[in-house]
Amino acid sequence: MGNKVIALLLAAAAGIGAGAVLGYGPLLRYKTEGVLSMEMGTSEYKRFTELANDASTVRQYIAVTPPLNLKTTELEQLAIDTTRGDWHKPVPKVSKADAKELPDMLLQMEQEKNDNKERKAPTLVYLGLRITNFSSNPLKAAEIAIWLGGYFKNVATREAVRDQVFRWAAESRQFSDRALERKLKYEFEIEQAQTRSIALKKVLASYPESARREAQQVVDVRKDNEKFMSPLAQLIGAESEIIEINEKLKKLDREIEQQTFVKALVVDAQVVISQARSGSESVVKLSSVVTDFSKKIKTEAEREKLLSIAADLSQISARFLSQAQFVANPSVPSRPERPTPYTVMAICGLLFTLLGGLYIWRKLIINLLRQEELLKLD
Repeated sequence: MGNKVIALLLAAAAGIGAGAVLGYGPLLRYKTEGVLSMEMGTSEYKRFTELANDASTVRQYIAVTPPLNLKTTELEQLAIDTTRGDWHKPVPKVSKADAKELPDMLLQMEQEKNDNKERKAPTLVYLGLRITNFSSNPLKAAEIAIWLGGYFKNVATREAVRDQVFRWAAESRQFSDRALERKLKYEFEIEQAQTRSIALKKVLASYPESARREAQQVVDVRKDNEKFMSPLAQLIGAESEIIEINEKLKKLDREIEQQTFVKALVVDAQVVISQARSGSESVVKLSSVVTDFSKKIKTEAEREKLLSIAADLSQISARFLSQAQFVANPSVPSRPERPTPYTVMAICGLLFTLLGGLYIWRKLIINLLRQEELLKLD
């Protein structure tokens, strides 16, 4: 009997030892969380996270800005873990619990959403991002969580810059496709108004008494009501129309001048952002393009357009680099996640003791099972 007890104690000790190896080894996990402040819309969040979970994007950022004190194998594991996408979750402005208690706020947000649709602006429904990280080392858990926050900022900045440049290019192409059509239309309308003006002047010269009548106030002269107005009123309307169309034509010429200036800038911008390996680098490279083109400005129209482009870039930089900060920093965890090493040791010790007991009393257990089968047969 004493030998069996010793065998059980040895099995329990072996189980505790195995539990210690597992509990302080692969099963040891420290968890840390942080909240990164970055207002986003739903489409933006989906776009940013798809890029953040992309393997090539992760590896490129690791090559440029690797976490400190990580070995090559640990960097490779970090890249694999990051592509899983379970380290980030959006933080909504209004949670489900708040939505039940604050119906008025929801109505206000819905109204803001409709207003933003009219302005063609994205509805920012997320306050930021909750970043979670696990590691066997508590210090590394916090350091990698902070690194993940910087990584997401980089992805968001880079994508925002790329999207902005593509929108500039699309607007330029769309304007170029319509500019000539609009110009020809305005020139034809001026020609028509001038022809009508010349004809009305001849009418007034033939009937001078009509010009001496009290003139009416001309608000709008349309094709469907001009025949009910005096020739003088129609003449004033035609001359006013010429002035109005000339203003539109001058504005169009100014826009053509601006878009011609932007077209060359966009070509250079597309080249530099394709070469940038990080979000901050894309901002720096695009800023250098804007600076170079500021030396090529010849007119105030070009200066106005370049200032608008610089403002767009500054807004991106402020939103995704300066304002995006941790409002709740990932802290160094003091306790490991469950199951703790002691729990693993206790479970393994109990399991090994049970298995040892089954092995020691295996013959007795087999005989009992046989007797039970014989009793059932009888």
